[in-house]
Amino acid sequence: MAHDHEQVFSPRLIKAYLDRVTSPEFEKIGVTPSSYIFLMEILHHEGISLKLLSERLIVDKAHTTRMVNRLMEAGFVENTAEGHQYSLRLTDLGHEAALKANAINSAAIRELYRDLTPEEMATLHIIMGKILGVIRSKEDRSSSPL
Repeated sequence: MAHDHEQVFSPRLIKAYLDRVTSPEFEKIGVTPSSYIFLMEILHHEGISLKLLSERLIVDKAHTTRMVNRLMEAGFVENTAEGHQYSLRLTDLGHEAALKANAINSAAIRELYRDLTPEEMATLHIIMGKILGVIRSKEDRSSSPL
């Protein structure tokens, strides 16, 4: 049984905090907390397809299509493929927005980590890497045919 002074740790709580802290600054550059992750994924995987973008972010293709369309309308992303194919790249404006948004997000995360020692930070990165590995392996298994 939890004591009154204990907090329940929740990734959702961290996301809500980061969204609240970053939203006002993101808004100034035309980015939302939701679009930020898409911008960063496209920045780091130039030429990515919608399908792979959906898989990497673990979101459904319909959501990915809506978000990419918004980013294209904002002038941040372009599709350099022909026809119904997608090869997504950031425009110069998108690249600039992604770098600014990343600086905003990094500052918010540094604030969350401010009381951690270097050793605790190293341990946290190891733990998060392992958790991400579990998530990716489960996603790979669930999307592959039997």
